[in-house]
Amino acid sequence: MARIIMHLDMDSYFASVEQQANPTLRGIPIAVTGRPHESSIIVAASREAKRCGVKSAMPNWEALKLCPSLKLVSGKAERYIATTKRFLSILKRYTPLLEVFSIDEVFMDITQESRRYGGPLGMARLIKDEFREALGEYITATVGIAPNKAFAKLIANRNKPNGIGQLRDEEISSLLAEILIGDICGIGRRIEGRLNRVGIHTLADLGHTSERYLKQEFGVYGLFLKEIGQGRDPTPVIPYTTAAPVKSVGHSKSLPPQLRAFNLALLVLRGLCDKVGRRMRKLGYVGRTVYFHFRLGSMGPHHGKQITLPFSTDDGETIYNACLAIYRKIPVHPDSVSQVGVSVSNLTEKRGRSGYLLTKDQQRERLNSAVDRIRDRFGERAIVTGETLLFDVIPEHVGGFSQGKEWEF
Repeated sequence: MARIIMHLDMDSYFASVEQQANPTLRGIPIAVTGRPHESSIIVAASREAKRCGVKSAMPNWEALKLCPSLKLVSGKAERYIATTKRFLSILKRYTPLLEVFSIDEVFMDITQESRRYGGPLGMARLIKDEFREALGEYITATVGIAPNKAFAKLIANRNKPNGIGQLRDEEISSLLAEILIGDICGIGRRIEGRLNRVGIHTLADLGHTSERYLKQEFGVYGLFLKEIGQGRDPTPVIPYTTAAPVKSVGHSKSLPPQLRAFNLALLVLRGLCDKVGRRMRKLGYVGRTVYFHFRLGSMGPHHGKQITLPFSTDDGETIYNACLAIYRKIPVHPDSVSQVGVSVSNLTEKRGRSGYLLTKDQQRERLNSAVDRIRDRFGERAIVTGETLLFDVIPEHVGGFSQGKEWEF
C-alpha cells in the first residue's frame, strides 16, 4: 500500500499572523523584520509585499527601494509560537504521525487516517476549514499530498498560496524530466551546482546517473540522490513524540551599528556563549567541538573555524575562551563585524558521566547550577555575566526562537 504524506506549509506566516492580529495591516504590503529602524533583513513578507518583489533575507533598504509603501513590523516571537501551538493542536487530532518540520511547516503520514475523512483531499479541506475558524481568515496554509515527503513538499510549493495539490504515485514518473533538482528539499545550492557542472539538471537526469558515481562523489548522501531521481523518498515521518537527537547547540546575533566594533562584538559573543552553555545544561548535554564565526558587512562573507577541546563542557566561559583561541587561528582580523555566532557539537549526554576531578571545575559546575536555578525562577536577565551589562540588550531575532526558546506542545 502506497504511503500518503501530507505537507502543510503556512503562507507568509509571520506577516499573516501580524495582519490577523492588527486589522490596520491588512491589504497593504508589510514585512516582518528584527529591527525596523536599523540595518536588518526581511524575515517574512506579506502577499502584497511579495507582489512587489520583496523576499525573505532581503535587506530592509532593498525591500523599501522595491516597495516604498512597505510597512516594516517588528517581529514578535511569542505571538508566532502561540499560533503554531494552536494549529498543531488541531493537526494532532487527525494523525499521531505528525512531524514538526519548522515553526510553520509539518509533515503528516495520513495513510491510515485519510479514508475516515473522504480521502486526503477531503481531510485537507477539513483542516483548512478548522484553521480558518480557529486562527482567522488571514492565516492560511497550503497543502501538498504525495506518496513521500520530498514530493509532498514540492507539490505544496507549486500550489501556494492557500492551495491544495495532490500528486499520485503513478503521476510522478512523468514529471521527473521537468522538475529541476534545485526544486527538491534536501538538495541545496552547493550540491545543485556540483550536479549541474556534470550535466545533471533535472530529476530524470539524476535518476539516470549511476549509483556508483553518486556514491563516489557524495558518499551515503548519493544514495538519497539516486532515490529522489527515480521519484522515491523513503524518509519516514518522525512523530513529534519521538525526540530527535540533538547534534549541536548554537546562537548567533546580527549586530546593530553601535556594537559592530570588534571589541564590542566580543561582549555580545560572551553572552551568546553563556546562552549556549545554559541550553546545553538544560538539554543534558556536554560537548567538545566549538565553532566560532563572524560576518563582515550586512551581506559580506562569513569567516569561521572550529576546534575540538580535550574535554567535554557545558560552561559558557570555557566556550568563550575556545572562541578566542579560534579567532587567533583565523587570518582575517577585522575592526568591525556585522554578526557573531557560536555553536557546540560533538555532544554526549551528561547523565551517567563521572564528575569533575579538579576543585575549580567542581566549583564552576555548582556556580552554573545555582545561576540556572535563579534564571528559572526570576528570568534570564535576573543574573548575567558582567560583560553583558556594558551594552543595551539586543532584541530577540524573530527567526531565532527555535534555537533560543523551548516550545513543546
